[in-house]
Amino acid sequence: MPEFIKEETPHNIRLTAPEIANIWSQYQSDTMAKCIYKHMLQIVEDASIRPILELSLKLAEGHISKIKDYFLQEKFPIPHGFTEADVDLSAPRLFSDEFCLSYTYIMSVNGLAGYAAALTTNMRRDIREYFVHCQNETMELFNKSLDLLLEKGIVSRPPFINPSEQYEFIESPNFIEGIFRGKRPLNCIELSNIYWDLRKVQLSKSLTMGFSQVAKSQDVKNFLWRGVELYKKHIETLEDLLNNDHLPKPKSEEAEVTNSTISPFSDRLMMHHKALLGSTSIGVYGSAIGTSQRTDLGIKYLLLFTEMAQYMKDGFDIMIKYKWAEQPPLADDRKKLSAQQ
Repeated sequence: MPEFIKEETPHNIRLTAPEIANIWSQYQSDTMAKCIYKHMLQIVEDASIRPILELSLKLAEGHISKIKDYFLQEKFPIPHGFTEADVDLSAPRLFSDEFCLSYTYIMSVNGLAGYAAALTTNMRRDIREYFVHCQNETMELFNKSLDLLLEKGIVSRPPFINPSEQYEFIESPNFIEGIFRGKRPLNCIELSNIYWDLRKVQLSKSLTMGFSQVAKSQDVKNFLWRGVELYKKHIETLEDLLNNDHLPKPKSEEAEVTNSTISPFSDRLMMHHKALLGSTSIGVYGSAIGTSQRTDLGIKYLLLFTEMAQYMKDGFDIMIKYKWAEQPPLADDRKKLSAQQ
């Protein structure tokens, strides 16, 4: 039994709805990750990248096993998630080794944010300790993937800013204006939002481009290519903000997508992955709206947020059409129960 799960944990204390939501969502993500990393391990050639992909697969498999135990203890059905039917290990590579490493790095960033959010909504001690353990494991993966990217020189560093002579206080309401009264330079908080949001959107575009060329359903192909065009627009918007202040932009992975048209993954898995990345984009856009102190930035992010929300809604409609959207556990329908004889 892992050290982070105490044997004396009182399992008669039922898991709350948020706790069920956390482990259910993690099960979907990790069964998907298991399929993706099995494919990547089939095609990776770089001996320095392979151990990081092996670690990613090991973590996903460990999480899946533990979550199954939780569902069995709570007498909840084990979710369907994703299985061997969702990956074709004989398919040729869709992405380069470099992309596999960059993908792992960005997904570890998303994972750390997700575990932090999940941790704060758990009540039972063993579940809290489990997510702390997940966070620590993912931090190791984050460090290893970033260190290797830096060692290989294939990761862009964020822009630097020069120090001022001393701290300052905002003295004029003009500080927040960004439309009619001219634009002040980006502050470090706004710059951080723009750079990292751009970094994530770049990876999403490259992944979506690869998915679009191998999808089998025409509905899915059309939806994914629409995503490529949408991400292109969002990238241009964010890059323009950096260009206006003569700041560098991060390197994209578009050249790391092969010309293969044979899919390693099921259309269902690719649509679920798009939903996961879309929800992440919506989250970071919302955070940027809340922390930007320049009016024009908030307006731009609101437009990006709205476009992404509509795109993800249309994707969910496709998943429902093909019966690909697994339903999370529901609260009891008391009205329906009261109507039963």
